[in-house]
Amino acid sequence: MYRTALLGTLPLALAVVAGECEGQDCDSPSNIFLQTAHHRKREEKYHWPSGRGRFPYFAVSENNAPFHVNDSLAWSWHHPDGRFHTLTYGTAVDNDLNVYLTCADAMRKFDKDGNLLWEHNCMPANFMNAPVIDQGMVYISDTKGGVRALDMKDGKRIWHTNVSETIGQDNGFNMVHKGVLFSAADWTADSPQGPANKYVKALNATTGDLLWSYQPDMPIWNFLALFPDESSLVFQDMTGKAYRLSLEGKLMWKAGGLPGTWTDGGAALGPNGLMYTVNNNHPPDKMQNLLKDPPTLPGTLSAYDVRDGSLKWRATTPRPPNNAPAVGKVYGWDGLSVVIPVCQQVYPGATCDVNVYDANTGEPRWVFHGPTQKGLMQAGDLEGLATRDAIFSDSQRVVCLPNGWSAPSLTADGTVFVGSEEGPIFALRDADGDGRVLGELEVSSFDTSGAFSGSSSAAIGPQMMAIASCDSLFVFKA
Repeated sequence: MYRTALLGTLPLALAVVAGECEGQDCDSPSNIFLQTAHHRKREEKYHWPSGRGRFPYFAVSENNAPFHVNDSLAWSWHHPDGRFHTLTYGTAVDNDLNVYLTCADAMRKFDKDGNLLWEHNCMPANFMNAPVIDQGMVYISDTKGGVRALDMKDGKRIWHTNVSETIGQDNGFNMVHKGVLFSAADWTADSPQGPANKYVKALNATTGDLLWSYQPDMPIWNFLALFPDESSLVFQDMTGKAYRLSLEGKLMWKAGGLPGTWTDGGAALGPNGLMYTVNNNHPPDKMQNLLKDPPTLPGTLSAYDVRDGSLKWRATTPRPPNNAPAVGKVYGWDGLSVVIPVCQQVYPGATCDVNVYDANTGEPRWVFHGPTQKGLMQAGDLEGLATRDAIFSDSQRVVCLPNGWSAPSLTADGTVFVGSEEGPIFALRDADGDGRVLGELEVSSFDTSGAFSGSSSAAIGPQMMAIASCDSLFVFKA
């Protein structure tokens, strides 16, 4: 394990206000989250500031959005030269319901009615990760190894820092916490999946100065940093190994993982003090033997105590868990649940499901059987290949080649929003609590005709929801 020395001082906010926990266990999961929420009330809140929503309840909104997505589309956008003239990877929503969209060729900002306010071009580099907005700035990384901050008002560059020669063409998440910006970097490491990002990089979000670098035991894929408190972060590597670091880059603990494997998935945090990771139970090369049969190889969903990394439970998923989970209350069920989409993407005939487990025990709760991949490629990829190959011929990627599902999001009432590789965006509820989600009272859908990258998720504001397929932006309103 390698960690570079700090390149500068990093002022940290205390996780506990002096005297707030007097006579109590200040390190208990419940107190950690109560104290976190207390601090954040003092700061400006955006409705959905990152690809995984808002700290501390990631992937869960305090707002509701229209369940009947089939008849609530307010507006949509695709590239003015044609639907396949860019790739779209993630969204954020500010407190005025403006929508920020990551596209391969540019960052774009739209007002709540769909009017384009600005665009910030990045070519010949590509943007491929979900954006994050914080303190009036938009942060994004590019495939040429750059990380940049833009002014939210006009899209003008505030700073640009090169952290490596390249940043991977996977679809991860830029995240900010307590004035520190986190990004994966250095697309050089050998891995079971080939080249992958080697380091976690931390930058001063105000100046762009590099603060520290950390190299986990295995490379990172679809990097996602989450924050259990005011002074640390957690993430997983491609084998499902969990890490907790201080905001100064010091390892606090690491646990789990299955060597030799790779997942397209990521980690999740719950307000119960648990961190959740996913891993596949098979090496990538085993998938080459499955071309004649739809793959149903299982994976693992694990829950760790965020304080010390101790394992609390494990559950076997019936299909590969190639997405980041969401943790929160789901419609029709008491307590907390873990929502994990499962699928082996890019395999014709492969079935993709959404599975829900009890967040505290790992017991199964409900399942939604989603679409089966019908074509040779995922929705929109083959149709757009020639156009994108002409535009992005010098880029790392001319197809979306996404996860089987988008990242899932939860509304305040527990509705699950998730996009399928076959094109539909689904709103899901187990209204009768029978463990099966089906029928018009429990399933609503809207066909976007495009797949969804794993960095895309439903960005939720008051009675609205925005989500990017691999080629277009869709906004739904009540």
